[in-house]
Amino acid sequence: MNRMKTVVCCLGLCLMSNAVSAVNYVRKVKNAKGIEVTYQSVSKGKVRPGQFLVTVVGNEMSLTKVEDPSHVKTEEEILYKSPVTKEFVDYTALKSYLWAELPNGDIISSENSFVFGKDLKKIGEGEHLGMKCQILRTSINSNTIDIWYTTDIAFRGTPQPGVGIPDGLVLKTVRNGDSVIEAIDIEKMKSDCKVLPTSWGEQMDAYDYKYTINQSVVSTVNVFDQQTICFSGAKLADQLEEGKVYPASGGAIILKKVKLPEVIKGRCIFAEVVQYSDGDAYDRTGSIFTIPVGKEKSFLDMLRNLKSVPAFKSGEVSYPGLVSTEEYDVPVELMRFFTGFGVRKFNHVKVKGQNWVDSVLYKTEITPLAEHLTGEAWIGAYIGNWDAKGHRLSLKLKYYPDNDRPLRRSMPLFNTVNYMEQAGQPYPIFMLNDSLKVKFTLKEPVKNATLYYLTTGHGGWGNGDEFNQRPNTIYLDGKQVISFVPWRDDCGTYRNWNPCSGNFSNGLSSSDLSRSNWCPATVTNPEYIYLGDLEAGEHTMVVKIPQGQPEGGSNSYWCISGSLLY
Repeated sequence: MNRMKTVVCCLGLCLMSNAVSAVNYVRKVKNAKGIEVTYQSVSKGKVRPGQFLVTVVGNEMSLTKVEDPSHVKTEEEILYKSPVTKEFVDYTALKSYLWAELPNGDIISSENSFVFGKDLKKIGEGEHLGMKCQILRTSINSNTIDIWYTTDIAFRGTPQPGVGIPDGLVLKTVRNGDSVIEAIDIEKMKSDCKVLPTSWGEQMDAYDYKYTINQSVVSTVNVFDQQTICFSGAKLADQLEEGKVYPASGGAIILKKVKLPEVIKGRCIFAEVVQYSDGDAYDRTGSIFTIPVGKEKSFLDMLRNLKSVPAFKSGEVSYPGLVSTEEYDVPVELMRFFTGFGVRKFNHVKVKGQNWVDSVLYKTEITPLAEHLTGEAWIGAYIGNWDAKGHRLSLKLKYYPDNDRPLRRSMPLFNTVNYMEQAGQPYPIFMLNDSLKVKFTLKEPVKNATLYYLTTGHGGWGNGDEFNQRPNTIYLDGKQVISFVPWRDDCGTYRNWNPCSGNFSNGLSSSDLSRSNWCPATVTNPEYIYLGDLEAGEHTMVVKIPQGQPEGGSNSYWCISGSLLY
Protein backbone atom coordinates (compact mmCIF):
# COMPACT_ATOMS: atom_id res chain seq x y z
CA MET A 1 0.00 0.00 0.00
CA ASN A 2 2.82 2.39 0.91
CA ARG A 3 4.58 1.44 -2.32
CA MET A 4 1.42 2.27 -4.28
CA LYS A 5 1.21 5.65 -2.59
CA THR A 6 4.83 6.31 -3.47
CA VAL A 7 4.25 5.49 -7.14
CA VAL A 8 1.14 7.66 -7.28
CA CYS A 9 2.97 10.47 -5.54
CA CYS A 10 5.91 10.27 -7.96
CA LEU A 11 3.56 10.19 -10.92
CA GLY A 12 1.76 13.24 -9.58
CA LEU A 13 5.04 15.11 -9.12
CA CYS A 14 6.08 14.21 -12.66
CA LEU A 15 2.80 15.46 -14.12
CA MET A 16 3.04 18.58 -11.97
CA SER A 17 6.59 19.14 -13.21
CA ASN A 18 5.44 18.91 -16.84
CA ALA A 19 2.55 21.25 -16.14
CA VAL A 20 4.88 23.74 -14.47
CA SER A 21 7.21 23.51 -17.45
CA ALA A 22 4.36 24.26 -19.80
CA VAL A 23 3.13 27.13 -17.67
CA ASN A 24 6.63 28.52 -17.47
CA TYR A 25 7.02 28.66 -21.24
CA VAL A 26 3.51 29.99 -21.78
CA ARG A 27 3.98 32.63 -19.07
CA LYS A 28 7.52 33.34 -20.25
CA VAL A 29 6.36 34.58 -23.63
CA LYS A 30 3.00 36.04 -22.59
CA ASN A 31 2.50 39.49 -24.16
CA ALA A 32 5.81 39.10 -26.00
CA LYS A 33 6.24 40.83 -29.34
CA GLY A 34 8.44 38.00 -30.52
CA ILE A 35 10.13 34.75 -29.51
CA GLU A 36 13.33 32.86 -30.30
CA VAL A 37 13.15 29.06 -30.37
CA THR A 38 16.34 27.00 -30.25
CA TYR A 39 16.29 23.53 -31.85
CA GLN A 40 18.78 20.71 -31.81
CA SER A 41 19.18 17.87 -34.31
CA VAL A 42 19.35 14.27 -33.10
CA SER A 43 20.23 11.38 -35.42
CA LYS A 44 19.93 7.79 -34.20
CA GLY A 45 19.98 8.99 -30.61
CA LYS A 46 23.08 11.21 -30.95
CA VAL A 47 22.95 15.01 -30.80
CA ARG A 48 24.53 16.52 -33.89
CA PRO A 49 26.74 19.63 -33.67
CA GLY A 50 25.19 23.04 -34.27
CA GLN A 51 21.67 24.28 -33.65
CA PHE A 52 18.78 25.97 -35.46
CA LEU A 53 17.27 29.28 -34.36
CA VAL A 54 13.73 30.26 -35.27
CA THR A 55 12.89 33.94 -34.71
CA VAL A 56 9.22 34.92 -34.76
CA VAL A 57 7.88 38.49 -34.65
CA GLY A 58 4.17 38.83 -35.26
CA ASN A 59 3.38 36.81 -38.37
CA GLU A 60 6.92 36.74 -39.72
CA MET A 61 9.50 34.02 -39.09
CA SER A 62 13.18 33.45 -39.91
CA LEU A 63 15.22 30.26 -39.64
CA THR A 64 19.01 30.28 -39.36
CA LYS A 65 21.63 27.68 -38.54
CA VAL A 66 23.86 28.39 -35.52
CA GLU A 67 27.37 26.95 -35.55
CA ASP A 68 28.72 25.00 -32.61
CA PRO A 69 30.80 27.59 -30.66
CA SER A 70 33.31 24.89 -29.70
CA HIS A 71 33.99 24.03 -33.35
CA VAL A 72 37.42 25.14 -34.54
CA LYS A 73 37.37 25.93 -38.24
CA THR A 74 39.76 24.00 -40.44
CA GLU A 75 42.10 25.72 -42.87
CA GLU A 76 39.82 24.64 -45.72
CA GLU A 77 36.72 26.12 -44.05
CA ILE A 78 38.52 29.45 -43.64
CA LEU A 79 39.80 29.47 -47.23
CA TYR A 80 36.61 28.29 -48.92
CA LYS A 81 33.64 30.42 -47.90
CA SER A 82 30.21 28.82 -47.88
CA PRO A 83 26.91 30.52 -48.75
CA VAL A 84 24.95 32.08 -45.87
CA THR A 85 21.48 30.55 -46.07
CA LYS A 86 18.23 31.42 -44.28
CA GLU A 87 14.58 30.53 -44.58
CA PHE A 88 11.61 32.79 -43.95
CA VAL A 89 7.84 32.43 -43.58
CA ASP A 90 5.26 35.17 -43.97
CA TYR A 91 2.15 33.74 -42.28
CA THR A 92 -0.02 36.65 -43.42
CA ALA A 93 0.84 36.25 -47.10
CA LEU A 94 1.03 32.43 -46.76
CA LYS A 95 4.46 32.35 -48.41
CA SER A 96 7.74 30.67 -47.50
CA TYR A 97 11.11 31.77 -48.82
CA LEU A 98 14.60 30.39 -49.36
CA TRP A 99 17.29 33.08 -49.17
CA ALA A 100 21.07 33.05 -49.53
CA GLU A 101 24.06 35.33 -49.76
CA LEU A 102 26.63 33.65 -52.00
CA PRO A 103 30.39 33.76 -51.36
CA ASN A 104 30.72 36.45 -54.06
CA GLY A 105 28.17 38.68 -52.29
CA ASP A 106 25.25 38.02 -54.64
CA ILE A 107 21.83 37.42 -53.06
CA ILE A 108 19.37 34.88 -54.42
CA SER A 109 15.95 33.73 -53.20
CA SER A 110 13.04 31.45 -54.00
CA GLU A 111 9.37 31.95 -53.10
CA ASN A 112 6.72 29.31 -52.47
CA SER A 113 3.05 29.63 -51.52
CA PHE A 114 1.59 27.28 -48.93
CA VAL A 115 -1.72 26.28 -47.37
CA PHE A 116 -1.95 25.54 -43.65
CA GLY A 117 -1.98 21.79 -43.06
CA LYS A 118 -1.84 20.79 -46.74
CA ASP A 119 -0.94 17.11 -47.18
CA LEU A 120 -0.66 16.74 -43.38
CA LYS A 121 -2.72 13.98 -41.71
CA LYS A 122 -3.35 13.92 -37.96
CA ILE A 123 -2.10 10.69 -36.39
CA GLY A 124 -2.19 11.49 -32.67
CA GLU A 125 -1.33 13.78 -29.79
CA GLY A 126 1.68 14.20 -27.53
CA GLU A 127 3.71 16.57 -25.37
CA HIS A 128 6.97 18.39 -25.83
CA LEU A 129 8.52 20.89 -23.41
CA GLY A 130 5.39 20.30 -21.32
CA MET A 131 3.08 21.65 -24.02
CA LYS A 132 0.30 19.75 -25.72
CA CYS A 133 1.01 18.90 -29.34
CA GLN A 134 -0.97 17.69 -32.31
CA ILE A 135 1.01 15.15 -34.34
CA LEU A 136 0.67 15.34 -38.12
CA ARG A 137 2.22 13.04 -40.72
CA THR A 138 3.32 13.57 -44.32
CA SER A 139 5.48 11.75 -46.85
CA ILE A 140 8.12 13.41 -49.03
CA ASN A 141 10.29 11.49 -51.50
CA SER A 142 9.53 8.19 -49.72
CA ASN A 143 10.44 9.69 -46.31
CA THR A 144 7.83 9.61 -43.54
CA ILE A 145 7.83 12.82 -41.50
CA ASP A 146 5.91 13.46 -38.28
CA ILE A 147 5.32 17.07 -37.23
CA TRP A 148 4.57 17.98 -33.59
CA TYR A 149 3.02 21.43 -33.18
CA THR A 150 1.35 23.34 -30.36
CA THR A 151 -1.13 26.20 -30.07
CA ASP A 152 -0.40 26.75 -26.37
CA ILE A 153 1.84 29.65 -27.39
CA ALA A 154 0.36 32.38 -29.56
CA PHE A 155 3.13 32.27 -32.15
CA ARG A 156 3.66 30.24 -35.31
CA GLY A 157 7.00 28.92 -36.51
CA THR A 158 8.76 25.81 -37.80
CA PRO A 159 12.35 24.53 -38.18
CA GLN A 160 11.44 22.81 -41.48
CA PRO A 161 9.13 24.92 -43.66
CA GLY A 162 9.69 22.63 -46.61
CA VAL A 163 7.93 19.60 -45.10
CA GLY A 164 4.56 21.24 -44.46
CA ILE A 165 3.37 24.17 -42.36
CA PRO A 166 0.69 23.75 -39.67
CA ASP A 167 -1.21 26.59 -38.02
CA GLY A 168 0.89 26.71 -34.87
CA LEU A 169 4.40 26.44 -33.40
CA VAL A 170 6.28 23.31 -34.43
CA LEU A 171 8.25 21.88 -31.51
CA LYS A 172 9.52 18.69 -33.12
CA THR A 173 9.84 16.88 -36.46
CA VAL A 174 10.73 13.19 -36.81
CA ARG A 175 11.97 11.79 -40.12
CA ASN A 176 11.71 8.03 -40.62
CA GLY A 177 11.52 7.48 -36.88
CA ASP A 178 15.15 8.24 -36.00
CA SER A 179 16.11 11.67 -37.34
CA VAL A 180 14.74 14.35 -35.01
CA ILE A 181 14.75 18.15 -34.89
CA GLU A 182 13.38 19.28 -31.52
CA ALA A 183 12.96 22.53 -29.62
CA ILE A 184 15.11 22.75 -26.48
CA ASP A 185 14.45 26.34 -25.38
CA ILE A 186 12.10 29.26 -26.01
CA GLU A 187 13.07 32.83 -25.16
CA LYS A 188 11.02 36.01 -25.07
CA MET A 189 12.32 38.82 -27.28
CA LYS A 190 12.68 42.08 -25.39
CA SER A 191 11.90 44.18 -28.45
CA ASP A 192 10.49 43.58 -31.89
CA CYS A 193 12.56 43.75 -35.06
CA LYS A 194 12.26 43.32 -38.80
CA VAL A 195 12.38 39.61 -39.61
CA LEU A 196 12.07 39.49 -43.40
CA PRO A 197 15.17 40.65 -45.37
CA THR A 198 15.36 44.03 -47.06
CA SER A 199 16.53 42.48 -50.35
CA TRP A 200 15.48 39.29 -52.09
CA GLY A 201 18.15 39.56 -54.77
CA GLU A 202 17.69 37.41 -57.87
CA GLN A 203 14.51 35.37 -57.53
CA MET A 204 14.37 31.87 -59.03
CA ASP A 205 12.52 28.60 -58.62
CA ALA A 206 13.53 26.16 -55.89
CA TYR A 207 15.45 23.86 -58.25
CA ASP A 208 17.58 26.66 -59.71
CA TYR A 209 18.08 28.07 -56.23
CA LYS A 210 19.44 24.76 -54.92
CA TYR A 211 21.66 24.32 -57.96
CA THR A 212 23.05 27.85 -57.62
CA ILE A 213 23.76 27.27 -53.92
CA ASN A 214 25.64 24.04 -54.63
CA GLN A 215 27.62 25.50 -57.52
CA SER A 216 28.58 28.66 -55.61
CA VAL A 217 31.25 26.73 -53.70
CA VAL A 218 32.80 25.31 -56.88
CA SER A 219 35.89 26.98 -58.33
CA THR A 220 35.75 26.74 -62.13
CA VAL A 221 38.65 27.43 -64.47
CA ASN A 222 37.54 27.92 -68.09
CA VAL A 223 40.49 26.67 -70.11
CA PHE A 224 39.10 26.31 -73.66
CA ASP A 225 35.83 27.54 -75.18
CA GLN A 226 34.74 25.86 -78.44
CA GLN A 227 38.33 25.91 -79.63
CA THR A 228 39.16 24.40 -83.03
CA ILE A 229 41.42 21.34 -83.15
CA CYS A 230 42.17 20.46 -86.76
CA PHE A 231 44.98 19.63 -89.17
CA SER A 232 46.37 23.05 -90.06
CA GLY A 233 50.15 22.52 -90.07
CA ALA A 234 50.43 24.86 -87.07
CA LYS A 235 53.67 25.07 -85.10
CA LEU A 236 54.05 26.34 -81.55
CA ALA A 237 54.76 30.06 -81.44
CA ASP A 238 58.20 31.24 -80.34
CA GLN A 239 56.83 33.64 -77.74
CA LEU A 240 54.12 32.38 -75.39
CA GLU A 241 51.79 34.48 -73.26
CA GLU A 242 49.58 33.53 -70.35
CA GLY A 243 45.89 33.16 -71.16
CA LYS A 244 46.30 32.83 -74.94
CA VAL A 245 45.41 29.64 -76.82
CA TYR A 246 48.15 28.26 -79.08
CA PRO A 247 47.79 25.55 -81.74
CA ALA A 248 50.72 23.15 -82.07
CA SER A 249 51.79 19.82 -83.55
CA GLY A 250 50.17 20.48 -86.93
CA GLY A 251 47.03 21.76 -85.21
CA ALA A 252 46.17 18.53 -83.36
CA ILE A 253 47.11 20.15 -80.03
CA ILE A 254 45.94 23.36 -78.39
CA LEU A 255 47.76 24.82 -75.37
CA LYS A 256 47.05 27.48 -72.80
CA LYS A 257 48.86 28.73 -69.72
CA VAL A 258 46.32 29.23 -66.96
CA LYS A 259 46.16 30.26 -63.33
CA LEU A 260 44.76 27.47 -61.18
CA PRO A 261 43.79 27.65 -57.47
CA GLU A 262 46.81 28.08 -55.24
CA VAL A 263 45.37 25.86 -52.51
CA ILE A 264 44.05 22.42 -53.47
CA LYS A 265 43.88 20.76 -50.06
CA GLY A 266 40.32 19.76 -49.24
CA ARG A 267 39.23 19.78 -52.87
CA CYS A 268 38.35 17.15 -55.44
CA ILE A 269 38.95 18.07 -59.08
CA PHE A 270 37.09 17.15 -62.26
CA ALA A 271 37.90 17.73 -65.91
CA GLU A 272 34.82 18.54 -68.00
CA VAL A 273 35.13 18.42 -71.79
CA VAL A 274 32.48 19.20 -74.40
CA GLN A 275 33.36 18.15 -77.97
CA TYR A 276 31.66 18.02 -81.35
CA SER A 277 32.71 17.52 -84.96
CA ASP A 278 33.33 20.55 -87.15
CA GLY A 279 34.06 18.40 -90.17
CA ASP A 280 35.80 15.15 -89.14
CA ALA A 281 33.54 12.10 -89.47
CA TYR A 282 35.70 9.57 -87.58
CA ASP A 283 36.26 8.47 -84.00
CA ARG A 284 39.56 9.93 -82.81
CA THR A 285 41.85 9.61 -79.81
CA GLY A 286 41.56 12.57 -77.46
CA SER A 287 43.63 13.53 -74.45
CA ILE A 288 43.75 16.30 -71.86
CA PHE A 289 47.15 16.82 -70.26
CA THR A 290 49.32 19.21 -68.29
CA ILE A 291 53.00 19.91 -68.92
CA PRO A 292 55.47 19.70 -66.01
CA VAL A 293 58.16 22.35 -66.44
CA GLY A 294 60.36 21.75 -63.40
CA LYS A 295 63.19 19.98 -65.20
CA GLU A 296 65.77 21.02 -67.81
CA LYS A 297 63.51 19.93 -70.68
CA SER A 298 59.74 19.78 -71.04
CA PHE A 299 57.11 18.85 -73.61
CA LEU A 300 57.16 22.51 -74.70
CA ASP A 301 60.68 21.89 -76.02
CA MET A 302 59.52 18.74 -77.77
CA LEU A 303 56.70 20.66 -79.48
CA ARG A 304 59.27 22.98 -81.04
CA ASN A 305 61.84 20.30 -81.83
CA LEU A 306 60.83 16.64 -81.73
CA LYS A 307 64.42 15.47 -81.17
CA SER A 308 65.29 17.96 -78.43
CA VAL A 309 64.18 15.68 -75.57
CA PRO A 310 65.45 12.28 -74.38
CA ALA A 311 64.25 9.34 -76.48
CA PHE A 312 63.24 5.78 -75.66
CA LYS A 313 65.22 3.47 -77.94
CA SER A 314 63.91 0.19 -79.26
CA GLY A 315 66.26 -1.55 -81.65
CA GLU A 316 67.38 1.01 -84.20
CA VAL A 317 64.38 3.30 -83.72
CA SER A 318 64.23 6.29 -81.33
CA TYR A 319 60.92 7.37 -79.81
CA PRO A 320 61.37 10.88 -78.37
CA GLY A 321 59.69 11.95 -75.16
CA LEU A 322 57.90 8.73 -74.13
CA VAL A 323 59.51 8.23 -70.71
CA SER A 324 60.56 10.58 -67.91
CA THR A 325 64.26 10.96 -67.13
CA GLU A 326 66.38 13.06 -64.79
CA GLU A 327 66.18 15.99 -67.24
CA TYR A 328 62.69 15.51 -68.75
CA ASP A 329 59.12 14.80 -67.59
CA VAL A 330 56.45 13.40 -69.88
CA PRO A 331 53.10 15.22 -70.09
CA VAL A 332 50.75 14.21 -67.27
CA GLU A 333 47.64 12.77 -68.91
CA LEU A 334 44.54 13.94 -67.04
CA MET A 335 41.87 12.38 -69.28
CA ARG A 336 41.74 9.97 -72.23
CA PHE A 337 38.62 10.26 -74.35
CA PHE A 338 37.45 9.22 -77.81
CA THR A 339 35.33 11.34 -80.11
CA GLY A 340 32.11 10.00 -81.54
CA PHE A 341 31.64 9.44 -85.25
CA GLY A 342 30.86 12.96 -86.51
CA VAL A 343 28.55 14.19 -83.75
CA ARG A 344 26.71 17.45 -84.68
CA LYS A 345 28.32 17.96 -88.10
CA PHE A 346 26.79 14.75 -89.41
CA ASN A 347 23.55 14.76 -87.44
CA HIS A 348 21.69 14.99 -90.75
CA VAL A 349 22.37 11.27 -91.25
CA LYS A 350 19.12 9.40 -90.60
CA VAL A 351 19.00 6.03 -88.83
CA LYS A 352 15.63 4.76 -87.70
CA GLY A 353 15.18 4.91 -83.93
CA GLN A 354 18.25 7.10 -83.30
CA ASN A 355 18.18 10.66 -81.97
CA TRP A 356 21.66 12.16 -82.22
CA VAL A 357 23.02 14.31 -79.41
CA ASP A 358 24.25 17.81 -80.19
CA SER A 359 27.66 17.32 -78.56
CA VAL A 360 29.48 14.90 -76.26
CA LEU A 361 30.17 15.68 -72.61
CA TYR A 362 33.11 13.87 -71.03
CA LYS A 363 33.55 14.37 -67.29
CA THR A 364 36.00 12.52 -65.08
CA GLU A 365 37.64 12.98 -61.70
CA ILE A 366 41.35 13.84 -61.74
CA THR A 367 41.91 14.45 -58.02
CA PRO A 368 44.78 11.91 -57.78
CA LEU A 369 46.83 14.24 -60.03
CA ALA A 370 45.96 17.38 -58.04
CA GLU A 371 49.62 18.13 -57.33
CA HIS A 372 49.95 19.21 -60.99
CA LEU A 373 46.78 21.29 -60.93
CA THR A 374 47.69 24.28 -58.78
CA GLY A 375 49.23 27.67 -59.49
CA GLU A 376 50.42 28.45 -63.02
CA ALA A 377 50.17 25.50 -65.38
CA TRP A 378 50.24 24.66 -69.06
CA ILE A 379 47.10 22.73 -70.03
CA GLY A 380 46.80 20.98 -73.39
CA ALA A 381 44.11 19.22 -75.39
CA TYR A 382 44.76 16.77 -78.22
CA ILE A 383 42.54 15.17 -80.85
CA GLY A 384 44.45 13.14 -83.43
CA ASN A 385 42.96 13.98 -86.83
CA TRP A 386 43.93 14.95 -90.37
CA ASP A 387 40.81 16.96 -91.17
CA ALA A 388 41.04 20.63 -92.17
CA LYS A 389 37.98 21.52 -90.06
CA GLY A 390 38.37 18.87 -87.40
CA HIS A 391 36.64 19.32 -84.05
CA ARG A 392 35.55 21.93 -81.52
CA LEU A 393 36.45 21.45 -77.86
CA SER A 394 35.69 23.20 -74.57
CA LEU A 395 37.40 22.38 -71.29
CA LYS A 396 36.65 23.35 -67.71
CA LEU A 397 38.54 22.31 -64.59
CA LYS A 398 36.24 22.25 -61.57
CA TYR A 399 37.38 22.25 -57.94
CA TYR A 400 34.76 20.97 -55.47
CA PRO A 401 34.97 21.13 -51.64
CA ASP A 402 35.75 17.69 -50.20
CA ASN A 403 37.62 17.65 -46.92
CA ASP A 404 37.82 13.85 -46.89
CA ARG A 405 40.16 13.61 -49.89
CA PRO A 406 43.84 13.14 -48.97
CA LEU A 407 46.35 15.01 -51.12
CA ARG A 408 48.74 12.58 -52.83
CA ARG A 409 52.10 13.11 -54.47
CA SER A 410 52.41 12.10 -58.12
CA MET A 411 55.35 11.42 -60.41
CA PRO A 412 54.86 11.17 -64.21
CA LEU A 413 56.62 8.05 -65.54
CA PHE A 414 55.61 7.41 -69.16
CA ASN A 415 53.21 8.57 -71.87
CA THR A 416 53.06 7.03 -75.36
CA VAL A 417 49.99 8.93 -76.64
CA ASN A 418 50.94 9.99 -80.15
CA TYR A 419 50.50 13.72 -79.51
CA MET A 420 52.88 14.73 -82.30
CA GLU A 421 51.78 12.32 -85.01
CA GLN A 422 50.92 15.27 -87.29
CA ALA A 423 54.42 16.67 -86.69
CA GLY A 424 56.29 13.48 -87.59
CA GLN A 425 56.33 11.53 -84.31
CA PRO A 426 56.59 7.78 -85.05
CA TYR A 427 53.79 5.50 -83.94
CA PRO A 428 54.68 3.65 -80.70
CA ILE A 429 54.81 0.22 -82.39
CA PHE A 430 57.80 -1.08 -80.41
CA MET A 431 55.65 -3.45 -78.29
CA LEU A 432 55.80 -5.91 -81.22
CA ASN A 433 59.36 -6.96 -80.26
CA ASP A 434 60.09 -4.97 -77.09
CA SER A 435 58.67 -3.59 -73.82
CA LEU A 436 58.42 -0.11 -72.37
CA LYS A 437 61.04 0.42 -69.65
CA VAL A 438 61.32 3.40 -67.34
CA LYS A 439 63.56 4.10 -64.34
CA PHE A 440 62.60 6.39 -61.48
CA THR A 441 64.24 7.41 -58.22
CA LEU A 442 62.59 7.94 -54.83
CA LYS A 443 64.44 10.22 -52.44
CA GLU A 444 62.75 8.58 -49.45
CA PRO A 445 60.61 5.50 -48.76
CA VAL A 446 56.93 5.83 -49.69
CA LYS A 447 53.78 4.12 -48.39
CA ASN A 448 50.92 2.66 -50.42
CA ALA A 449 52.31 3.51 -53.85
CA THR A 450 49.89 3.14 -56.76
CA LEU A 451 50.33 3.27 -60.52
CA TYR A 452 47.74 5.52 -62.19
CA TYR A 453 47.55 3.76 -65.56
CA LEU A 454 45.66 4.62 -68.75
CA THR A 455 45.76 2.12 -71.63
CA THR A 456 44.00 1.75 -74.99
CA GLY A 457 44.76 -0.51 -77.97
CA HIS A 458 44.73 0.73 -81.56
CA GLY A 459 44.77 -0.83 -85.02
CA GLY A 460 41.42 -0.35 -86.71
CA TRP A 461 40.98 -3.49 -88.81
CA GLY A 462 39.74 -6.98 -87.99
CA ASN A 463 43.08 -8.31 -86.74
CA GLY A 464 44.23 -4.99 -85.28
CA ASP A 465 44.67 -4.42 -81.56
CA GLU A 466 41.65 -2.11 -81.43
CA PHE A 467 39.43 -5.18 -81.82
CA ASN A 468 41.52 -7.91 -80.20
CA GLN A 469 42.21 -8.59 -76.55
CA ARG A 470 45.83 -8.18 -75.44
CA PRO A 471 47.04 -8.62 -71.86
CA ASN A 472 48.90 -5.72 -70.26
CA THR A 473 51.57 -7.02 -67.87
CA ILE A 474 53.44 -4.70 -65.51
CA TYR A 475 56.66 -5.49 -63.68
CA LEU A 476 58.31 -3.53 -60.88
CA ASP A 477 61.97 -4.21 -60.13
CA GLY A 478 61.78 -7.49 -62.02
CA LYS A 479 58.65 -8.83 -60.31
CA GLN A 480 55.27 -9.09 -61.99
CA VAL A 481 52.72 -6.79 -60.35
CA ILE A 482 49.66 -7.46 -62.50
CA SER A 483 48.52 -8.90 -65.81
CA PHE A 484 45.08 -8.00 -67.12
CA VAL A 485 43.13 -7.53 -70.36
CA PRO A 486 41.79 -3.98 -70.82
CA TRP A 487 38.50 -4.25 -72.72
CA ARG A 488 35.11 -2.56 -73.22
CA ASP A 489 31.95 -4.53 -74.07
CA ASP A 490 29.49 -1.63 -73.57
CA CYS A 491 30.13 0.44 -76.71
CA GLY A 492 26.62 -0.11 -78.06
CA THR A 493 25.32 2.01 -75.16
CA TYR A 494 26.60 5.15 -76.92
CA ARG A 495 24.99 4.73 -80.35
CA ASN A 496 23.23 8.12 -80.13
CA TRP A 497 26.62 9.84 -79.96
CA ASN A 498 27.77 8.39 -83.31
CA PRO A 499 25.68 9.60 -86.29
CA CYS A 500 28.33 8.79 -88.89
CA SER A 501 29.12 5.30 -87.61
CA GLY A 502 28.88 2.69 -90.36
CA ASN A 503 25.99 0.20 -90.26
CA PHE A 504 26.74 -3.42 -91.11
CA SER A 505 24.66 -6.12 -92.79
CA ASN A 506 24.50 -8.08 -89.54
CA GLY A 507 22.55 -5.24 -87.89
CA LEU A 508 25.42 -3.85 -85.81
CA SER A 509 27.03 -0.44 -86.17
CA SER A 510 30.76 0.20 -86.00
CA SER A 511 30.32 2.18 -82.79
CA ASP A 512 28.66 -0.90 -81.18
CA LEU A 513 31.78 -3.07 -81.48
CA SER A 514 33.76 -3.98 -78.38
CA ARG A 515 37.24 -2.50 -78.21
CA SER A 516 40.54 -2.48 -76.32
CA ASN A 517 39.44 -0.35 -73.36
CA TRP A 518 37.62 2.37 -75.30
CA CYS A 519 34.39 3.19 -77.08
CA PRO A 520 33.60 6.04 -79.47
CA ALA A 521 32.22 9.03 -77.50
CA THR A 522 33.43 7.87 -74.07
CA VAL A 523 36.10 8.47 -71.45
CA THR A 524 38.61 5.70 -70.71
CA ASN A 525 38.88 5.15 -66.97
CA PRO A 526 42.30 4.81 -65.36
CA GLU A 527 43.45 1.61 -63.68
CA TYR A 528 44.72 1.95 -60.11
CA ILE A 529 47.45 -0.65 -59.73
CA TYR A 530 48.62 -1.14 -56.16
CA LEU A 531 52.41 -1.32 -55.79
CA GLY A 532 52.71 -1.29 -51.98
CA ASP A 533 55.46 0.31 -49.92
CA LEU A 534 58.59 1.26 -51.88
CA GLU A 535 62.11 1.82 -50.59
CA ALA A 536 64.17 4.90 -51.35
CA GLY A 537 66.43 4.65 -54.37
CA GLU A 538 66.18 3.67 -58.02
CA HIS A 539 63.35 1.47 -59.35
CA THR A 540 62.55 0.06 -62.77
CA MET A 541 59.08 -0.43 -64.25
CA VAL A 542 58.38 -2.49 -67.36
CA VAL A 543 55.15 -2.70 -69.38
CA LYS A 544 54.70 -5.65 -71.76
CA ILE A 545 51.89 -6.01 -74.31
CA PRO A 546 51.89 -8.71 -77.04
CA GLN A 547 51.18 -6.28 -79.87
CA GLY A 548 49.60 -7.81 -82.98
CA GLN A 549 51.40 -8.24 -86.30
CA PRO A 550 51.17 -5.52 -88.97
CA GLU A 551 49.16 -6.08 -92.14
CA GLY A 552 50.19 -4.30 -95.32
CA GLY A 553 50.93 -0.73 -94.32
CA SER A 554 48.86 -0.88 -91.11
CA ASN A 555 50.32 -1.27 -87.61
CA SER A 556 48.79 -1.88 -84.22
CA TYR A 557 50.03 0.21 -81.30
CA TRP A 558 49.17 1.07 -77.69
CA CYS A 559 48.63 4.45 -76.08
CA ILE A 560 49.63 4.04 -72.45
CA SER A 561 50.43 6.59 -69.75
CA GLY A 562 51.32 6.17 -66.11
CA SER A 563 52.02 8.26 -63.03
CA LEU A 564 53.23 7.02 -59.65
CA LEU A 565 50.91 8.05 -56.80
CA TYR A 566 52.08 7.95 -53.20
